[in-house]
Amino acid sequence: MMIRYCAPTICNIKPGNIFFIKDKFFSANSFEQWKQSLACRGIMSFAIKLSETSTAIFVCNASWIKTILSDEAVRKYLFEKGYYSAEILDFVSVFTKRLRNEQKFPHEIGIVLGYPVVDVIEFENHEGNDCKYCGYWKTYSDVDNAKICQCRYKKCCRLCKKLYEEGLSLNQIVYEYKKSVKTA
Repeated sequence: MMIRYCAPTICNIKPGNIFFIKDKFFSANSFEQWKQSLACRGIMSFAIKLSETSTAIFVCNASWIKTILSDEAVRKYLFEKGYYSAEILDFVSVFTKRLRNEQKFPHEIGIVLGYPVVDVIEFENHEGNDCKYCGYWKTYSDVDNAKICQCRYKKCCRLCKKLYEEGLSLNQIVYEYKKSVKTA
């Protein structure tokens, strides 16, 4: 599931990914192994227990997220949501509380998933309706760029999944992905 849902972050073309898993499929030991392997690549991983039966897995490129969180427009937007620090761990802490306690899903996670701030804000304003394009995220602004970006994510996921199924290690998968991008 880490490869399936997080390949674009693992291959450094997306700042973060999040997915949700039923606890009957979640292995704390496997997660810790992935967490250690990804940490060597500058990727932070968090398992956020949501209920008796489910966990959210959030994976992010630490340096990329630091850059995003230091952006003035992002900071202003997040400040209004109760995020008073530009530190990754503080963001995750506030997001976790909001995820567990709010009735509405905290869509500001889109910021650290690499979605344009304008799209995150417009998604909230339109309650997810009236977008111009729908793919990995609902696009309200630059449709052409969103399509290009989302196409890259899909290709990355497909290739990484194939390589994983062939038995390649995490380092080999990333190497082969980067090699395929250079030759394309």
